[in-house]
Amino acid sequence: MIKEKIYFAGYFLLFPLTFLISSFVWRYVMKGKGLGEVMTDSLAILAIYYFIVSILFIGRIKQTRE
Repeated sequence: MIKEKIYFAGYFLLFPLTFLISSFVWRYVMKGKGLGEVMTDSLAILAIYYFIVSILFIGRIKQTRE
């Protein structure tokens, strides 16, 4: 059970926050793109990421419980 919590924290909290912060810093601060463009692009990518990871995470939990 503790492994699932660590996987959850990594897949759903740590990786997306790291991506969001790095994308914001790189595209908004370094490249000077507009804030709206940076946020919509980053959140769209995160939505796709969450969709795919949710499906994989459900499959992983079902395998460990069997």
